[in-house]
Order: sequence, then structure tokens, then C-alpha cells
Amino acid sequence: MTSRYIDAEPTRQHILALLAAGITINRISEHAAMTHWDIEQFVKGDKTRGRQRRISPARAARILAIDLAVVTPSLVDATGTRRRIEALTAAGWPMERLAEHFGLSLKYIAELRKQDKVRDTSARSVAASYERLKNTQPERHGILPPIAKRARRMAASRQWAPPKYWDRFPDAIDDPHFTPEYGMTKPELRAEEAHWLVTTAGLPRNEVAARLGMTFGEVDDAVDLHRNDMRKAA
Repeated sequence: MTSRYIDAEPTRQHILALLAAGITINRISEHAAMTHWDIEQFVKGDKTRGRQRRISPARAARILAIDLAVVTPSLVDATGTRRRIEALTAAGWPMERLAEHFGLSLKYIAELRKQDKVRDTSARSVAASYERLKNTQPERHGILPPIAKRARRMAASRQWAPPKYWDRFPDAIDDPHFTPEYGMTKPELRAEEAHWLVTTAGLPRNEVAARLGMTFGEVDDAVDLHRNDMRKAA
């Protein structure tokens, strides 16, 4: 009698290739019309039975039909994603709970905050969660007051703008050319402008000094101050 199941190793290798390309198990399960647990069994297995080594031809076909070229997520600018995460933190949401709402790992969130690009699926997930959470009080959703306070304090120390700030500039949160001035002192604002004029606009420092009413040395100091602030925020 012919077995109804076949060797799962080719299917497993395809799953591993998808994972290596950045496709999540959740996304694989969606395309294959299977559960997260079903897919995970071919990669990790469980403590009692180990990894799944046999699969039905129909299930194998659905997984093998997932074309990496089609499902590979495109990359988009990470500015808006980063600012939304920072804004929700400023509102009192700890990163651990945000990771749950985003459907992303805490490690991935920490990494994407340092990246110029982010997967479009991740950007959409963060944006959708941001719209749901931005006007909510974390303490009313199970976040202990000391934890919410710690998140707000950390955000304030890094000058992360809260949702109310971004509500004033609705089209700016995704704009990498917009520089938020939330919580900045006059010297910091001048440092920001001097830095932009020198490094982005390419103006000579003496011209920047004349434009901003500063000495050449003050322009150097202002640029250095901006760089130090950026390091602290990283």
C-alpha cells in the first residue's frame, strides 16, 4: 500500500530558505493556508516528537509553491516606523508590549531602529498599531504605572516626540527630511540648523556663521553638539 505521506525534507529546506530571506513563519503559514504551529513543526518540532519528517503531498505542494521572488518583502524608508515606535514609547508604552502589538520580535524592533530601511510589512504593522494606540493610556491596558513612567522617562531623555507632537505635523512623521524640534533648546536648534547647513546644504562654515550670527568656532561647537546628541539617541 502506498503511503499517503512523503519525505518532508525538501519542504523543510524551502521553509528555511524563506526564513533566511526574511519571510516570517506567520507569512509562510498565510500563503500555505496552514497554522503557525504547522509550519514550525518542520523547523523546530517539539520536545516530545521532535521535528516533523513526513508531510502530505498537498501540504508540501502549497509550501513549495511559495515563490520567494513574489513574497520577498520590499524595503521602505524606516523613518516613519522609527518615529512611531519612539512616539508610543514617549506615551508610556514599553518596547516589550509594543513588540506584541506589532507582531514583531523585541530584537527586531531594536535592530530596525538603527536601520535606514525596513520591510514594508513591518512598516504597515507598526503604522496600524500606532493608529490604534496613539490616543490610549497604557495604564488602562495593563501597563503598570511604574513601567509606563520608565518608558516616558527614557523617551524624554532622548527627546522622542510623543503622538501629540506628530498630530501637529500629520504629513511629517514619514518625511525623512523633516527634523522634529520637540524638546530642543535654542542652542540645540541652532546646532541642528548649523549641522544641516554644513553637512547637507554644503555651505562653507564661515557663511553659516554669518547667516546664523555665530563665530566660526561656534559653528564647529554647534555641529559637534549635534553629533553628540545623535550619538546619545542611537
